[in-house]
Amino acid sequence: MKPTLTRWKPDYEKAVELYESAARAYRASNAFEGAALAEEKCGEAYMITNDFWHAGKALERATEMLAKVKPVVGANVLAMAERASEAYAQANRSQVAAESFGRAARVVEDSDPSTSVALMNRCVELLSEEGKDVYATDYHRHLCSQLLRMENYQEASTACMKFAESCSRAGQSHSLAKAYLSAVIALLYDGDGVGAQSAFSDVHEVPGFENSDEHATAYKILNAYRDANGDSIKYAVESSSCVRFLDVPYAKLARKLPNPQHELGAMAARMGATVPGDDTEEDDDLT
Repeated sequence: MKPTLTRWKPDYEKAVELYESAARAYRASNAFEGAALAEEKCGEAYMITNDFWHAGKALERATEMLAKVKPVVGANVLAMAERASEAYAQANRSQVAAESFGRAARVVEDSDPSTSVALMNRCVELLSEEGKDVYATDYHRHLCSQLLRMENYQEASTACMKFAESCSRAGQSHSLAKAYLSAVIALLYDGDGVGAQSAFSDVHEVPGFENSDEHATAYKILNAYRDANGDSIKYAVESSSCVRFLDVPYAKLARKLPNPQHELGAMAARMGATVPGDDTEEDDDLT
């Protein structure tokens, strides 16, 4: 791509062809750092010629190669993913720009979970910013489940709350209700009864949740926790038809309530105030 004494103008087409050949050769020999550099140079050549779509593709391949380097350097993966996304955005492909983060997140999910979470967060944030929440559902679900597998229950609950907000914007009321119930379950399993009660208080009147089975189930579980009654907690979960339809990790977590690592009496004492929605007509089922 640089002029010489015998060649006065850069030949970007030939440069791209050679860089792509080099990247293939590096990949074939598992030399992923070399492959990443070749793909990066390829992307830069495309950027110079304003071919932003192919630049994004090349930089996304560079991201994938960096994700395969051992050990993974998360900062490098994140930086390259940002460059790929920016190139797609310049090509006026905002949805692809966001989804490229999601694809990168899946590549490093096992090798670098923290980087994977950061990438998936960028994916759902961009989709939200672009008003494309209807396309974000699977990415939100993946993020919520991944955080739960990492036992980051507080972050998992926050991710569920954001998922529900995204569902509200997309008009997906059924997924919204499940996400709010999942958020409450994650906090209760973490021993944060106060946080679970506060989260429920914040959203218990949200349209799509207020009159749902998930709302009634969350209410009953919280009341059982306030009564420090382990049997009532189990009954509230087992008698709920909606719990089994939560995403699998959250359905399994609900069936483990109450978490034996936490003292129910202490949680109940901290929770204190009445749960909003105390006019629910199913309290007798807890006795």
